[in-house]
Amino acid sequence: MRVYAKVGLMSLSTVVLSGATIMYFNTIISADHLTNVSNKLVIAAITLMPYMISAAVAAITAISITTLLPLLRVYRSMQPVKERLRMMAAGDLASRVPIANNSHQMVDVLNELNNTVITLGHEIAQWKLINRQQWDMLQSVRQAASANDASQVLLFVEQMEKNWGKIAEIEERLLT
Repeated sequence: MRVYAKVGLMSLSTVVLSGATIMYFNTIISADHLTNVSNKLVIAAITLMPYMISAAVAAITAISITTLLPLLRVYRSMQPVKERLRMMAAGDLASRVPIANNSHQMVDVLNELNNTVITLGHEIAQWKLINRQQWDMLQSVRQAASANDASQVLLFVEQMEKNWGKIAEIEERLLT
């Protein structure tokens, strides 16, 4: 919506600036001034000058507007990515970005985003599973220690060390 407002403002200011330029030149150049100029080429240049300036301003504005409008399409197509990143920041790693009705380049970006979320979700799910296993083993260590069974305590501690190795592998894949 802001792009349309900018386009409208640019168009309006171009019309106002062009009109003001033409009116200004028309007020400072009177017929009396033109009668003192003898060369027809100079008269044509003086007469056409405000229109040429207005045309240049209009051309610059048109170029600017034609540059802005394609950016609006890109901005709109990036909205699902923006929303998905917000959802990820809120902890949602399960949902996916819909891919239909997008350009070829955006389909590639959306596929990569979905693949990244899937991979990250898989890593975190693994981490959660290992964490639950660690909790279960800690309870087993507690029970074995209560029963004064040192061999069982050592067995569970070895399993916990293996799990910490798995967690370390996950941490290595997740650069922070």
